Amino acid sequence: MAKAIILITADPGRDREVAGNVKKIKGIDNVYLAAGRYDVVAEAHAPDDESMLSLTYDSVRTIDGIRDTHTMFCLKV
Repeated sequence: MAKAIILITADPGRDREVAGNVKKIKGIDNVYLAAGRYDVVAEAHAPDDESMLSLTYDSVRTIDGIRDTHTMFCLKV
């Protein structure tokens, strides 16, 4: 199981809209509005690395209103 935390910068005034659209994506567990450097934080899971790349690059990053993302892939220790 692949896990990631996705930090999202939204276009000004579109953070709630972006958060709502991110929340609709299969594989997104939790979505939070944040203050500071990033506007939205999402927790994601996928069955494998290839699926996680598709989720982050093809599903999340293509949402209208997203200006930038920073994805942290979580590794078990």
